[in-house]
Amino acid sequence: MSESELERFRDYVKDWFIKNAPPEMRIRRGGIGWYYEDPRFIDAAIRWHRTLYNAGLVGISWPKEYGGYGDDVRKELVVRDVALSLGIVYPGCPGIGLSVAGPAILFHGNEGQKRRYLRRMLTCEDVWAQGFSEPCCGSDLAAITTKAEDRGDYFVLNGRKVWSSDFHLANYYLVLARTGSPEERHKGLTMFIVDTRSEGITYRPIKQINGRPGFSEVFLDNVKVPKENVVGKVGDGWRVAMTTLNFERLNIGGAFAYAAASAARHLVEVRRDADTLALLEESLAIKELYDRMLMLALRGEIVGPEAASIKLLASEILDKIYIAAVSKLGPETLVEGDLFEWSFGYIDSKGYTILSGTSEILRNLLGELVLGLPKGV
Repeated sequence: MSESELERFRDYVKDWFIKNAPPEMRIRRGGIGWYYEDPRFIDAAIRWHRTLYNAGLVGISWPKEYGGYGDDVRKELVVRDVALSLGIVYPGCPGIGLSVAGPAILFHGNEGQKRRYLRRMLTCEDVWAQGFSEPCCGSDLAAITTKAEDRGDYFVLNGRKVWSSDFHLANYYLVLARTGSPEERHKGLTMFIVDTRSEGITYRPIKQINGRPGFSEVFLDNVKVPKENVVGKVGDGWRVAMTTLNFERLNIGGAFAYAAASAARHLVEVRRDADTLALLEESLAIKELYDRMLMLALRGEIVGPEAASIKLLASEILDKIYIAAVSKLGPETLVEGDLFEWSFGYIDSKGYTILSGTSEILRNLLGELVLGLPKGV
């Protein structure tokens, strides 16, 4: 596709969004996922997602045999850019299906899993959550204690997961569990697809500082999982987990990068000075870095630890933008009105440097795995 054709596609997408996006699918400046956590908007968001899919604007570069459109990866970047520049929800489906579970199954799943799950992810018929972190182990994932015991035709899972995003909406759960001994650490892990309707699963919503229950603590008590639901090989869960985490960081970082660029543009509109212009310039550079890395991923290249740089940079610039906004715009951001949404962004942004790997953990990861620095330096 030529650059002129891509620009015509951009014009088409912009016109389509303006004509078709319902009012409830307009997001606040720099908003991230608010509609996933507000029960008034969940059904509307899912309907909107299916409208996008039927219009050919979701799954653009996914393989046709699994429900995608098999088209130019650059179109996907255009759609994301146009949607956020207009303040419109994209893609719409809650959970981690498209961003995390999808890549895990595309790269490591068998043919049956790909045909069973991927199309339904794209249409949002299924919503997915992720079960990695545990009360004992967030940053040290190799130390998880959730146990999967081989019972012949199935595994039995017992354990406790925490910080599972959108679990209250999900019907499938991507769970990392231990099939080997604790001493094996990375080598003793296996990835499972778990039906959230299975007997033995209970959960407790975790209320956040913004008042919304976006996360859950999940309890697995003698949960039976068929062996056909193992993703990859038994004992090879660490490799699958690294793929999912790298894509998670890339996609979350991408959402933050696009949100930061949008928020910075709006901040410059209301308070143009050297500080806000510098924030805009930095956010646009991070967005460009994300676009380049995403194109490699959408072309079928497995995302490596470099993806952590996107999440690290984008979460920190977004936090800086909201700090600058409430500092420069003052008390008006705390009062109902045109500037009120900045205070919500400020509250939300505090968690962006923590989720999917804290900034400190990501700096260690980049230093060791990308720069080759020795541990402990």
